[in-house]
Amino acid sequence: MKLAQPKTFDKREEIAGSCISDLKLTMPVLVDDMQDTVASAYNAMPDRLFVVGADGRIAYRGARGPRGFDVAEMEAALGTLLAAK
Repeated sequence: MKLAQPKTFDKREEIAGSCISDLKLTMPVLVDDMQDTVASAYNAMPDRLFVVGADGRIAYRGARGPRGFDVAEMEAALGTLLAAK
């Protein structure tokens, strides 16, 4: 489904809420501000997969997506992180 680019933060939150519900996500989801401050800081435009360790440090940073997504690579990094606990 194509969605129009939201013009307000409230609309952005509404779209995120719909995605959470439709995809039945159980993980925390954060919504970036309208200036895309976090996406810019992480050089994550348009998308990028990250794993953040319990210490708050980035344990894995994948290539830009969606073409750069390597889920197996991310899962391996996550497995390594969990095994170190």
